[in-house]
Amino acid sequence: MRKLEITLSEEQYQHIQEEINYGGRTMLEEETLGGFDLTLHVGVPNIYTYLEMNYINKIDLGEVEWSFKTQRKKA
Repeated sequence: MRKLEITLSEEQYQHIQEEINYGGRTMLEEETLGGFDLTLHVGVPNIYTYLEMNYINKIDLGEVEWSFKTQRKKA
C-alpha cells in the first residue's frame, strides 16, 4: 500500500486546526452537516506545489512538500 505524505509548517497546521474549529462551531450553530476538502495542487514538472483547504472558507495554505511512501506490512 502507498501513503501520500504532506509536510506542513507549524503555521499551516495551526491554520487548518483553526478553520476546523471555526467550521465545526458554525455548522453546529446552523445545525448543518458537512466536511472539508484538502486539495494538493502540483505544477508539472513539480515546480510549485501548494495546499488549499475548502471548508467554510477557501484557504490557500501555501507551498508544501509532498511524497509517496511505501508502507511496510507489520508481521
